[in-house]
Amino acid sequence: MVSGTNQLKLLAPDDKRRLADVHYYDGVLLLAKSFPNAKAMRFVEWFTNSDETIDGESKSKACALFESSLIDSIEVVTVKGL
Repeated sequence: MVSGTNQLKLLAPDDKRRLADVHYYDGVLLLAKSFPNAKAMRFVEWFTNSDETIDGESKSKACALFESSLIDSIEVVTVKGL
């Protein structure tokens, strides 16, 4: 994976696209590891888990959603969006 950050336009509740900073895989790991506590370490374990576990399947599905065009139709900050 590529490390660093990027910007992505996400659909806001007012139906406008807003730029948001997003991290690549390595950037997420670096950020999580900068918080030395149990919750952050559990997140790192989940994030780096293999695809054969329930958490790994969730990660695979989230990546597939992110790469598809469906991500653009999700209502941000709404129950429907969840």
